Amino acid sequence: MTLKNMLLSRKSIDSIRAWNRNRISRRRLAKEVVMTPHGFWFNGNASMQDGTFEVEETALVKRILDTTDMFVNVGANAGYYCCIALQQGVETVAIEPIPNNIGYIAQNIKANGWEENITTLPVAVGDRSGFIDIFGIGTGASVIKGWSNNPESLKLTVPMVRLDKVIGAVSGKRMFILMDVEGFELEALLGAEGLHNPKEKPIWFVEVLGHGGVGQPPERQDNFAKTFKLMFDAGYAVYEANQNLRPLTWDDILEAQQNPDIQDNVRNYLFVDADLNVDEVVLDTGNKQAS
Repeated sequence: MTLKNMLLSRKSIDSIRAWNRNRISRRRLAKEVVMTPHGFWFNGNASMQDGTFEVEETALVKRILDTTDMFVNVGANAGYYCCIALQQGVETVAIEPIPNNIGYIAQNIKANGWEENITTLPVAVGDRSGFIDIFGIGTGASVIKGWSNNPESLKLTVPMVRLDKVIGAVSGKRMFILMDVEGFELEALLGAEGLHNPKEKPIWFVEVLGHGGVGQPPERQDNFAKTFKLMFDAGYAVYEANQNLRPLTWDDILEAQQNPDIQDNVRNYLFVDADLNVDEVVLDTGNKQAS
């Protein structure tokens, strides 16, 4: 096979994969919402519908929401965590750049009658304002080319903003920001530096990915440790975002930087103001109204 034919073959395969993902996405979006075990109507990933999605993480998020006044979901996908927050009566902002996912969010919010309690921003977040290409159509879409094996032909140019330009520090309110941006964490957090040092720092729940699992390209693998250094320097303590809430030191991060298995084992991290006791942020029982 000639080089030209090989390139044409790869392009054809990429186009077929893109067509198939579009087909599946349209079919899923056309489905009706179902009642979840969490008590709200939802259309999206099957595990989000049946209560098996990120069980430990969901329980932790619910506990944190009991102590917070505003929830910001960066990379909101179909709006699962937004629905969790809205059900608990927490003011919510959904940030999601993929039009298909915005369709899910609209469907799910309307089905539960929460239209007036959420602000939805159809943008990506990064370390600057402007525009950026994003690859993919649903879960796993990323601005990083090749991420999650997304077809290159599923490319969309979307607006990008700095988070600290659209979400200001709110005096007297405790803000909880959940971020899942598929490998673009460092840039997104750099664009939120204006939020790192207010009197009351936001609580952050962030998926941080290095060279384990899906895998950052080689030139981005150092971003794993850089992400944590940014947050340590901003005055945060770091915990594994699971039921153990194990505190992590800089030495722990350096060890994980060198060990993909550690990165595969824990992907979600909780960043809390180092001056706070984590027990003040994560309640074991009760709710905000009763506290």
